[in-house]
Amino acid sequence: MIVRWSLDELPAVLAELGAERPFLVASPRWSLDVPVAGRWEEVPSDRIAVTGDADSLVAVGGGSAIDTAKSASVQSGLPLVSVPTTYSGAEWTPSYGVRTPDRRMVGGGGGANLAAIVYDVGLSLGLPRPETVGTAMNALAHCAEALYVKGRTDAGERRALEGAALIAEWLPHVVEEPDDRGARLMLLHGAALTIHPPRNFLCQQVIPQLPAEARRQLFGNYASSAPVFAL
Repeated sequence: MIVRWSLDELPAVLAELGAERPFLVASPRWSLDVPVAGRWEEVPSDRIAVTGDADSLVAVGGGSAIDTAKSASVQSGLPLVSVPTTYSGAEWTPSYGVRTPDRRMVGGGGGANLAAIVYDVGLSLGLPRPETVGTAMNALAHCAEALYVKGRTDAGERRALEGAALIAEWLPHVVEEPDDRGARLMLLHGAALTIHPPRNFLCQQVIPQLPAEARRQLFGNYASSAPVFAL
């Protein structure tokens, strides 16, 4: 999985995947500065169809947009690049739910072809308080799951506890100062830590891509981790 921490990296991510004709899954609110082969704006949707000669999928939004794109990925086999705008963590899991536009759950599945994630803290700056808190609580629930889920590991528990600590520390800051980019970035990082990718993946791919300020704040709180991450 490719992980980057700026929307400016999206063209390079697509190039790295060999994707030239992405199909965009996003509500009318979102647009991208890259050419697309087509677009689906009904989010959530139980009837998505990838049209044209698309060779990849790009989902911009929260869990509903990303899950809709996962369904399309399973149907088409196309690789999916997720650009999350909330803290739900849907970008990390190949499973998904299928909902109608009025949000009734009508199905679900697994096996989406997850290829990349592009985070950008700027996309979360306008997120309203209910969605901010609600999706951050969803991320916190992932932390709790890591402590009892079948197949849990000590490393997974440590990551979940780190993620929970970051969410607990930074969510109140974000609620009080919703335009604080630094607080939003650390909350986003905490949410990313809760979805249990392998430790080496976090060390080699996720952490090094964080902006310098986020790394300084992270290692200020977890100084003992710095030698492990080898930044």
